[in-house]
Amino acid sequence: MRFSPGILALLAAAACSQQRPTLVEADRSAVADTVKRIITGVFVAASRRDAAGYVSVYAADPDVHPAVWNGVAAPTLERLRATADSFYGAIAALETRASGEVRTTVLAPDAAAAEVPFTFVITTKSGKRVPGQGVATALLRKRVEGWKIVHWHESDEHFETLMGQVLGARH
Repeated sequence: MRFSPGILALLAAAACSQQRPTLVEADRSAVADTVKRIITGVFVAASRRDAAGYVSVYAADPDVHPAVWNGVAAPTLERLRATADSFYGAIAALETRASGEVRTTVLAPDAAAAEVPFTFVITTKSGKRVPGQGVATALLRKRVEGWKIVHWHESDEHFETLMGQVLGARH
């Protein structure tokens, strides 16, 4: 049986191409709801000053560099948890929450990106309440154990001034 070169090329291309699952709106909505729940959980854990809970939503992959806060990277989960523990120990209280919509872009059935504005009030050990705001972006991937954050970037408005008010000269 003979095939023309054009048909062979089409058959080869079809055989080599990867079929990506098509997402229907219900799938996208379900992913967006999951992402919103996870992002909201980050703020809840931070407000409780619960470093273990905060870190629990991050992927444990060795090649994942989980978080960047205002240009300072936490390259491992252990470092992320230690940084959170240290900060939580240096303050009296933290109230933080999303201040707007968790805007989610579903990239694939197992990948999503989110952006969310947030506000916070840090109470220092001396009782001073320092308000602030920022924006966080997150990349999430679906793993065997469920959806996890593989990268988080947070930028707080006027970070240096804010940290000076919260931590004083130690900063």
